[in-house]
Amino acid sequence: MTEEISAEELWEETRHALQQGDINRPLWEAAAAVRPITVDQDTLILGLPPAERQHASYLETAVNKSRIQQIFESLVGRRLDLRVISGTTEQDWERLRQREQGSMDATAARARAQVTGRGALNAWREGGQEVSALLKGTRARAGSMHLAQSLIKALPLIWQTEQEARQQEAAAEDMHSQQLDSILERVATYCNLPAPVVALEYLRYRSAKDKM
Repeated sequence: MTEEISAEELWEETRHALQQGDINRPLWEAAAAVRPITVDQDTLILGLPPAERQHASYLETAVNKSRIQQIFESLVGRRLDLRVISGTTEQDWERLRQREQGSMDATAARARAQVTGRGALNAWREGGQEVSALLKGTRARAGSMHLAQSLIKALPLIWQTEQEARQQEAAAEDMHSQQLDSILERVATYCNLPAPVVALEYLRYRSAKDKM
């Protein structure tokens, strides 16, 4: 809040200045209806009972608002904004601020989750590409030993991929399960093995790594 002038004094002098200009009764009536609440940083907060909310539009039009801001600047020596809220007390303003902050925090959290989710999905995609590159040509050399060696080499890649993806987004269990199943089925196809067999071998490998 400004040290030089209170919200009440600022608005009272602003109302007086408005009445010195051209006749604008809707603006004058709106200025009389609002109640000054506080100056929050660089914004004068004005309040209206919900039933009188229609007055706000006369204060917030571009022309009227610009005029009011010019008066503010002449009174306090710096440019202030104004905002009209539903409610007439500092408690009303604080509750509104908390709701708006909560909404902004939720929006930011969703944005972070989306970015993180894309990172986790990218980790799975990149890991899947590495596994595919490792297994390329397995069908052409389908000897049992080669199939087994290919599977053994794929398991550490899959495990590392899962670790990286879960670090990106630990809570996305459904996505991790789907992506892991997809890679295991790809390995099963390349190695000419049943998918449950590959999944069992991976579970054994993961269990051994978890115990290390």
